[in-house]
Amino acid sequence: MDYPKSARVRKRQEYLNFFQKSDVKRLDSCTIFRIQNNVDQARLGITVKSRVNSVYRNKLKRQIKEVFRLYRCEMKSFDYNVVVPGHIKVDYQTPKKVRQTLERIWAHANIF
Repeated sequence: MDYPKSARVRKRQEYLNFFQKSDVKRLDSCTIFRIQNNVDQARLGITVKSRVNSVYRNKLKRQIKEVFRLYRCEMKSFDYNVVVPGHIKVDYQTPKKVRQTLERIWAHANIF
């Protein structure tokens, strides 16, 4: 399964909608926001603070995208925004922790 542009949340207004009217699931390593969309497919947005080391930041985003690719076909038509909060210390183990957490959550048909 690939990760085309149509499977991404890309516009600023779409990201702002997450913080106004979405379901929220707070986890130990990240927070997932979910909002219904009209596109008939699941889409993903990723928010990571910019002060994180760029190597860790890119690894983290890569792991989130990979898990999303694996489970996207089982997800309903929602937009998801995975946020790694600023208080989380991002180091070399964080991408693995986030991936394991997302796999545990998204592996089930009932995501929330």
